[in-house]
This record gives sequence, structure tokens and C-alpha cells, in this order.
Amino acid sequence: MTSSYKDGLENYYQLPDDASPAGSVEEDSDLIDFFTGQLLVDGDTQEQLTGVTEETVVLAARGNTTPVVVTNEDGDPVVVDIINGQQSEVDTSLLGIPRSEVALNLFDTVNIYGVNTKEWASSASYTYSYDPAEWTNQLDSNGIAHGNYLGHIASESAIRAYSYPPPESFTYLFDDNSGRFPGGYTNGVMSASWTSKRAFRYQPGRVTGFTMGVRMSTETGTDGEVIQWGCTNDYGDGYYFQLERGTDLYIVRTSPGLPTLKIPREEWSGNGLFANAGLTGWSLDLSRVTMFKIEFSWYGAVGAKFMAYVPDGYGEARWVELHYIVAENLNTKPSLRSAYLRMFVSSRSVAGSTKPTFIYLYGSSVYIDGGDKGTVILGSANLEQPKAIDSNSRSLIGLNIKGTINGVSNQKAVYPVTLSAYSSVPARLDLVFRDNSCAGVQYGYGEGTSISRGTSAVYSGSVVGTNTFVLPSGQQFPDITAELSDSTTYLSGRRVKVNGTGVYMTHVTAVGSGLTSITTDRPLPSSLSSVSLSRLDAWAVGDVMIPSGIVNGNVLRRDNAGYWRLGLWPQASGTYDGTQEVAWFASSYPRLAFGVNGQPNGESRYPSALGCNENTAFTVATGVTSIVSAGGNSVTVSGSPWPIAVVAELMDGANVSDVTIFETSNISTVGSGATKAIATFVVSGISESSTAAGGTDYVAHKFEDALADPLSAVIVDRQGTKVMPTSNRVATYFIGADETKTYDLSNVFGPDKMFITGPPGSAFNTGALFVMATARVGSGIASAMLNWEEQ
Repeated sequence: MTSSYKDGLENYYQLPDDASPAGSVEEDSDLIDFFTGQLLVDGDTQEQLTGVTEETVVLAARGNTTPVVVTNEDGDPVVVDIINGQQSEVDTSLLGIPRSEVALNLFDTVNIYGVNTKEWASSASYTYSYDPAEWTNQLDSNGIAHGNYLGHIASESAIRAYSYPPPESFTYLFDDNSGRFPGGYTNGVMSASWTSKRAFRYQPGRVTGFTMGVRMSTETGTDGEVIQWGCTNDYGDGYYFQLERGTDLYIVRTSPGLPTLKIPREEWSGNGLFANAGLTGWSLDLSRVTMFKIEFSWYGAVGAKFMAYVPDGYGEARWVELHYIVAENLNTKPSLRSAYLRMFVSSRSVAGSTKPTFIYLYGSSVYIDGGDKGTVILGSANLEQPKAIDSNSRSLIGLNIKGTINGVSNQKAVYPVTLSAYSSVPARLDLVFRDNSCAGVQYGYGEGTSISRGTSAVYSGSVVGTNTFVLPSGQQFPDITAELSDSTTYLSGRRVKVNGTGVYMTHVTAVGSGLTSITTDRPLPSSLSSVSLSRLDAWAVGDVMIPSGIVNGNVLRRDNAGYWRLGLWPQASGTYDGTQEVAWFASSYPRLAFGVNGQPNGESRYPSALGCNENTAFTVATGVTSIVSAGGNSVTVSGSPWPIAVVAELMDGANVSDVTIFETSNISTVGSGATKAIATFVVSGISESSTAAGGTDYVAHKFEDALADPLSAVIVDRQGTKVMPTSNRVATYFIGADETKTYDLSNVFGPDKMFITGPPGSAFNTGALFVMATARVGSGIASAMLNWEEQ
């Protein structure tokens, strides 16, 4: 080998004079093409080629020596071709500052054991979601399942968002007045997504980074199919990758009030990762696991960088810059309305696709580059006076998240840090999470007084024709001639429902002479031998009245089971007997369930929010005439409508509980107003129970603004004492009689543990936290104070 020096030593590596050899050894080594990294073979025999080389070991006296090549020749050093000499894309921050600080990790997950529902919220939708499940989830001709699937893939330690609608929606054989007829539509759209519950906080001057490993479907080839992965928020801000039709890859930046940037792969400012092109020559294959990184800072004003971790030459890999959105100084607004973003993956598929659309999420993380705890607000809340406790577990204090702060959607996360408590008797303190994802307002947690109704009498007989059921001679139905008209949603009239084997969503339309037969609005099974009549002829009136001057508010209830209706009774006085005018504002009523043969095979409750705290707003308009309005239903009365009472009417097997009135008239402050739980009902024909609540002296939870800071994320309940209907106990502490203790909660709550976040009613809500107290001996009083951090 021969070589000569040129102008200087800039392009050469040399061994220093004080390096001493330690000997040499000959080795029979494989011969390699250094341009391709491929082993060399004989063109005729196809045998691998080898050669004898002499390797020299160098002992350097100086620690900064990095020998790269040792040659057999003594006279000339060897020129070194520095192929990867440019600075790595991750060596400097978005601001051009060399990275020297340790990143602050905000979030990481590897999805080994399952989906962490404290961290992830799922969402799925389908244009024809009311179709029978067995139709929506049928197999295609290749045995691949249609449908929406969100779950954990244990074999790959991944979570998956999968969507694959059937080629057409279900076709119904007849119209049941539900708006689903006739079906058979071919424009169905199905989507599935995973989103982190936390909106990861922004820190001024720092760089926020999202990394995620994904793989996805790439062979769909159907217009309208979209896969996305990256970060976004409730406002519509977002930085993410978008794959369309399985082939067309884009980088997208969105923000309200600004043009959406959608940059195709061919126009990326960095490496498009095309085969044999760019600095790496790597061909990106999204069907294989690839790590992606998104970094941004200063509300996006210094831009955003999109990267992928891919092979770079033979035996090397690194973060490669795909596209760099530089400082967006052409905009008069920041490129992000809010820099609090959530990680997400989503898939969207359309009817007619021959293959499913899916994305798998593997390891992922969120960090602040060189960040610290920063932007922390401290909060504290305590009881104004002790509460009575006994053997029933009662709430002392509760924390919940505001929906908005000064009209801005609340995206903060809260971490309780200490609990201080006092008890006059030996007591147990439980920290309990109560899910409130169904709550529209922050009131009414807990199982209060319950009203329910059993089954009614059974009548034996036979079917005549298709719609008539006849009793034997000498038997009669009750006189229901005044209960046969109006809506089957039960928001007007008193429809009588027929129950029996194979009888679904069927109501009486006429009663025969002598009360010996009934005619129905739907055909009856020919083999039907007995029926029962479910009627709105049993009622309950709450003990709490809406007084004069209250013109708006909400009524909350827990929808437990069966068919029922709730209403407002104006000018409530005397005894309610079912003849008074009532503005019915909420109901549970039946709808048909269909099988894949197009025929009804059952019925379902609608609305289907079983077990959730539902609420309905009411208004009372006054003038020449007075109108009580709730849920779109009104009653006109003469004179003042007050006092107004809540009335419930129940059919067979129905159950309603925890009815609470929240009065908001002329009040604009969130958390203020009167909250009144109905502790007892005046009942007729139904039963009442308060044992689940431990007695009728329990009151509803009322969450109000915390006093700590007007910008606090937290609202606090100091009032409620109801028992949780279901609980998720996360910690338990014990306290002795007349003791005061402080408990460190840092081992329970934190960014890497449990937290409270998400506006009530949103998919991101983790629930409300309650401190429950139970007297271990006798009864007494207890008090509590919670301290927390919020970011």
C-alpha cells in the first residue's frame, strides 16, 4: 500500500510518537466489499474469499489516541474517509444549543402487561354503531374480522387501534321508528384511537419531545383510510405523522386559526428515507417497527423537528432528521394555541376496504429536554368543621378537576402529596377513586335513597290472529283504556308495555270489550301463553322542592335499571295521584335489538347510560302564563309554578337512585349554588330504600372552587357524606382516638404513579378522589386536610 501526504494532516489519523507496539499476529480474515458491506465470494465456485492480514496492537501512552487503521506498511499512514462526519441531529436542541443537561422524563410505557387505563383513554366510532354487533364484527371472505378493536397485544407488548367496517351496514326488514330503516348503506366510516389521559406540560424555554415505536398496515390502498401518530390536544393543535391509503406519508401541523401544514414525504426538508437515496439510503417500511421522535418548543415558534431512528450505513443506526419546521415567523399567532399536548395513535377505515387499517404502539415516552419540576402550583383544602362518622364509610373531603379554568379547557394533572387527619374515635381512612366520566356537572356522587318496583301480575291466555291476546272466560285485564296513547319514549302519555316470551318493544293499542283482550302495535309470537303489563302507574315524589324564584338548574339521577321517567310537577301540593300535569324531562325506554337475520331478537334500554350520573337542565319561564320546561317538554300553568317537585314513575323492574337538584339561578360562578339531595320519597306502588346510603341524613357531594389559587385545576367537596356506590380504594390509613396524623402520599401519587386529571365528562377523566372515614369503634367526629401539587 502506498500513499503520500498532501498539504497537511487534516485528513489523516496518525499514531503519536509515544505509542509503543505490543506485537502483531497474522489472521485469516473474510474479505469484505467496504462500499456495500457484503462478503466477497469467488465468481466461479461461489466460495467465500479470505486473506491473510497482520493485525498490530497499539498501546497508547496518551489517553486521547483513537487508532482507526493500522497498516502493514511502515512508511505511510492511511487516508481515512470520514463518511459520517456531520453532527448528529440530536446533538443540539431546537434552539441550536448543545445538549448538556439530562432530560426530565414525564412519561414512559412499554405496554408489557396490558393497557394502563390510568394512562390511556380509548375511543371508537362507527357511522352505523347501532347495527347488530354480530353483523358489524363478522368475518370477511379471508377470515379477517371486521369491526373496531382496541386492546392489548400481549405477544408484542403493544396496544392496538384496529378498524375495518363491513362493506355495507345492516339491512332491516321493517321500520321500528328508530331512524335505522332501511340500512344497507355502503358509506360507513370506522375509527379507533388511543390517547394519553395526561396532556403533558410545557416548560418555557425548554424542548418537549415525544418518542414512540409503531408499526401499521400498509397494504390497504383505499381512499379515505388514514393512520395517524404523534401528539395533539383538545383545541386542535397537533404535530403528527399521517399515512393515507397505506402508501402516502405526510408530516402535519395543525392549530386553530392557522393554515394546516401538510407536507408530503417528497417535500420533507430532511431525509425522506427512500431506498438508495439521501444520506442513509434506507427504505422506510412502516409495516415494521420504527421509532419516531417529535420535538417542539416555545408554542412552536421555534419550529418542530420530526425524526426517525433508522440504519445508517453498515452496522450503524441513528436518529435521522426527516423534516424541520423552522421558526414560523410568517404567522401573527403562535403555531400552537396550547403547548400542552397528548400522545395519540389512531386508525380510520372506510367501507369497501379489502383489508383492515391498524396501528400498533410499542414503547413510548415524553420528556422535557433539560427540564425541572417547574410550573408547579401548590394547593390545600380542609374541612371548615369536623363531620360525624360511624360504622358506615362517609366522605370527609373530595378532590375533582375543573372542566375549565377562566373559560380555558383544563389540561392539568394533580398529585396529592399529604393527608392530615383528626378523629375523636379509632377510625380507618380510605382514599377512594370514583369514576365520573359520565357526569355532566360536578354534583351527585354516591348511592343515595333508591326507589324500585317489582314485577306485576301474569295473565295466561292465547294469541288470536297476529296482534291480539285473549284471556280465558272469567278473567279480565285491569282497566287501562286511559293509558294507550302518545310516545313510546314515555315523555308523554302513559303507554302500557307488554312483557312475555319473545315479546319485544310492544305496547297495547286497544282493550277489548269486557277487558278480556288486548291489541298490540307489534305482532305477537303465536306460541305466547302468558303476558304481564308494565305500566307507569306507580310513582314517587321527592321531599325536596324547587322554591319560588329558582328559574334554572339541573336534576341529576343514577339510572340503574328498567324503564322509567322523571319530571317536574308545578304547583306541587297535596297528594300526587298521576292525574296532575308534569313536564317529563328524562326517561329510559326500550328499543329493538336485531339479529343478523334481520328479525328482532330482543330489546335494549335507551338511552344506554346504565349506571351513570345523568343530568338534565331545567328552566322555568315566567310571564302572563308560567311554563315549566325540562328536556324539551313543557307544561303551561296559570299563576306561579312554584313550588315545583320532582316526580318519578316506574315500570316493572325499574330502579332509580341518587336524585339531586342543583339550583343555579342567577349564579355564574362554577361550583356555587344550592345542592339538594332527595333523601326520602313519598311513594305509591313502589318501594324505597335508604340503607345503601346508611340513612336518610346523607347529602350530595358538592364540588366548589378551591381557595388556594384562582388558576387552580381543583374543585373541592367539603359537603357530601354519601356512600360510594362502587369504589376503587387506593390506600388505607389508621388513626387512634383523639389523634392528629399527617400521611405522606408521595408513594401513591406522582407523575409515574397515580394522578387526577381530565375534565369531568371527558374520556380523559381519571375520576374524583375522596377521603372516606369509618369509625372502628362507636361514633364520633373526624376532619381532614389534603395538600397537592398541580402542573
